[in-house]
Amino acid sequence: MPILSEQQQDGHLLVYPPAQPIGRAKRLLHINGVTSSVERQVQDLETLVWLTLDRPLDILGVHNSTAGYRNDLLEAMMGKAELAQFWPERLSRQSDQRLQNCADLLKMLCDSTLSPDADILAELQQQRQTLALTVGEAAQKLPFDLDIVRRLPFLQNMAWNDFEAYLYGNYPAGAPRPTLRLAYEVVQGLRAGAEIFILAHSQGSIIAALALHILQRFFAPYVKWVEAVHCIFYGPAVMIDDLPPLLRSRTILIQHRQDLVAEAFSNLRHVDLWSNLQNQVKSLLDRADAIVELAQEDSFHTARHYLGQLDTPDSKKAAQLLQALLTEDWQTNPLLKSLGSTRIILESMPF
Repeated sequence: MPILSEQQQDGHLLVYPPAQPIGRAKRLLHINGVTSSVERQVQDLETLVWLTLDRPLDILGVHNSTAGYRNDLLEAMMGKAELAQFWPERLSRQSDQRLQNCADLLKMLCDSTLSPDADILAELQQQRQTLALTVGEAAQKLPFDLDIVRRLPFLQNMAWNDFEAYLYGNYPAGAPRPTLRLAYEVVQGLRAGAEIFILAHSQGSIIAALALHILQRFFAPYVKWVEAVHCIFYGPAVMIDDLPPLLRSRTILIQHRQDLVAEAFSNLRHVDLWSNLQNQVKSLLDRADAIVELAQEDSFHTARHYLGQLDTPDSKKAAQLLQALLTEDWQTNPLLKSLGSTRIILESMPF
């Protein structure tokens, strides 16, 4: 069996091998953030298995592949810009149709059974005869070459919608494979009668927010599906306003006070983010190295910090909070019910 590259596993379903799902009543879907490889995410899944050992869930990872920090950052920026178009008060006719197209793609996926290693975009291409599917010129080549993007001669004259269509066509912007895979797995979990926990780190929270917008359109006008869904975003790159209104009270954001990456991305809310694309892309690439410094392996932004994998009091405290959120009963615990739509800010503990 050929060994797949990191990029070839984009949108694949991962598990920690000794803890295979067995059809439990609760299902955890984990979405990794920037620069997290398959091996790194499997280690995170193992940690989650141990954190929930007393009250186990079926734990699956939806893999958001990495092609390096610069590419991952641009994907995150694209996803944030897409989210801004989906805010109810900003939803244009064009963006509304784009969201409906994404819901139609999800319906196509849900009409079949996907293998854990399915290439989501390839699956859709095989079925495209039944849907007017527009494919961006760069969609099948993702991750794309950022230097080529920066040098596009017409970039400075493009509006966000034009650039989005060029890169993604009808696919959700940023990370289309894991976005559609996550939405698909939520539908499959709900159909199986499971209570769903979406646990996302960093860029993964952008992917999850986009998937939730697609799911809300997919299920409309039925709204009771949200009663079985809980979202926990740690080191989040989104704010509550980025989420569909139906899901806001079902979501908790967890951020350490010194997580500067989450702070910067969470508060990025400019509607005209891509009004000058060339300058935005150039600025992002120029700042990428500085942002990397803020997200080193032992920083407050890493998944390792929030999952308790670092030998520090702050890391252990963050893991204890995640453990409580994943093992307590959300239906009966009044404290958990009251935490919806909030951002929990963690402070450093004295050594």
